Amino acid sequence: MARTPLPSGAIVAGVIVLVLSSMLPACAVEALPDPPVVQEPGQVTKLEDVFGTFYTYVPTTIPGKPDILVLIHGTPAENETAASDAEYYITNWVDFAEAQEMVLIAPAFAQETFSSRLGDHAMGGYRGLFGRDIGADVWVLRLVNAYQQTFGVTGKKFYLYGHSAGGQFTARFLVTHPETVKRAVITSAATYPQPTTEVAWPFGMGELHADIVWDADMVTPVDVVPDPEKWLAATQVPLTVMVGLNDTAELPAALIPGQKGKNRYTIARNWVQDMAAFAETHSMESHFRLDLIPGQGHSMGGLLPYSQKAMMRDM
Repeated sequence: MARTPLPSGAIVAGVIVLVLSSMLPACAVEALPDPPVVQEPGQVTKLEDVFGTFYTYVPTTIPGKPDILVLIHGTPAENETAASDAEYYITNWVDFAEAQEMVLIAPAFAQETFSSRLGDHAMGGYRGLFGRDIGADVWVLRLVNAYQQTFGVTGKKFYLYGHSAGGQFTARFLVTHPETVKRAVITSAATYPQPTTEVAWPFGMGELHADIVWDADMVTPVDVVPDPEKWLAATQVPLTVMVGLNDTAELPAALIPGQKGKNRYTIARNWVQDMAAFAETHSMESHFRLDLIPGQGHSMGGLLPYSQKAMMRDM
């Protein structure tokens, strides 16, 4: 793969990402102050971690060993921000959290640090689990770990939901950290990590060797070596992939490299089938399912009741 030329005068972040580890050395992340944790129930709270804003909600009734649900927003509209999107998502899941007695965490992937608008230069930003200062996946694990420790559930698997670009994050998180997820729901994603080494990360299982140009002052060399065993383990996580049947817009080929299909429905269907075939070659049965929702398009709100029902399937 051709390397991205470095801008004149750029600061190069000398970091190598192997199997999508942190963009900072582990010791550096551990040395930072822990993320803030709010235990006061019944209110959506905005908090600031060293890596960005996130929202949280603690239900009014908390079981002894509460489950955690992480909500991953899509790419904000031009007149919106990642923070406003994260707040919108968590607000829409409050009733669900109360009914299921779950703690909610909604990170805000700000454009300047987790951009999903820089095209190939940012490799999809947080959609590809990348970030300027820390891997998007590592930041989620950092937030989850803080709440797990606070509520005495360290190491307990958590629930994961993502819509659109957030769905792309969720699919890639699943094949990178399958051991951490109890159940996941993806809605309206455009691309998925294909189970083939012929397609490079973040669109497949192949190695990625490139430079992410965040801006004129920041270039991050990345060397990603995916682990096929993680893809296999991911097929054992209960996952619902959901697409509205009205979500049929043809996607530009440049945005969907390595995908089988031209719209979200066909791409999702083929990925679920290919992951099932991948599991079958190892004498395993995939736990992925595809839900097609009539009358719905590319809408988080329109798919919300179906998403929440899917999330409850094993509760």
